Amino acid sequence: MQEVRVVTNERGRDAEIEFHFKSKDQLLDAADPYPLPERELTAFAESFIANYIDGHDPRKVAGIAVGLPRGSLSPEEASLIPEAVRRHYTFRSRDLENERRASRREGKTSILIAAINAGIALLFFYFFIGYFHGFFMTMLAGLVTILNWVTIWDTYEYIVYDYRRELRKYLIYRKLAEIDIRFVEW
Repeated sequence: MQEVRVVTNERGRDAEIEFHFKSKDQLLDAADPYPLPERELTAFAESFIANYIDGHDPRKVAGIAVGLPRGSLSPEEASLIPEAVRRHYTFRSRDLENERRASRREGKTSILIAAINAGIALLFFYFFIGYFHGFFMTMLAGLVTILNWVTIWDTYEYIVYDYRRELRKYLIYRKLAEIDIRFVEW
């Protein structure tokens, strides 16, 4: 079980959140051969911290503290933890920015496809449904309606849900790249 103890310290309207990890390997990727501060966080630590910040109002989080049990790190290593965390989220926010650019490009393509598909459907209904009747036309009209709905739904889902989720994650990672970070032993 990858349990992390979390303590929230209120400072007026702002808060500092402390994350107390059980071990160095729970926080820092043991497979990463680089020394601190270049060493990456584990996927668990990255997502746990970001998701916890997302659960609060990120605008009101003034700082975070990352803690490990006493003696887990040498004093030199301990002093590099804040920079390692900040570097990790800086690099990951750059990755997310690239993903957002690709996603926006895909979103524009989806909007264009949905508009073309809707135009074809309208033309189909305007020209054919009024003149031809019968089982085959009813089935064809149903197929065109379903295809149109699927295309438009995918675009709608991207704009309303996916883009907002991507943007929120990017903003949280940017916040974590710039926030006040300190190391604590417990």
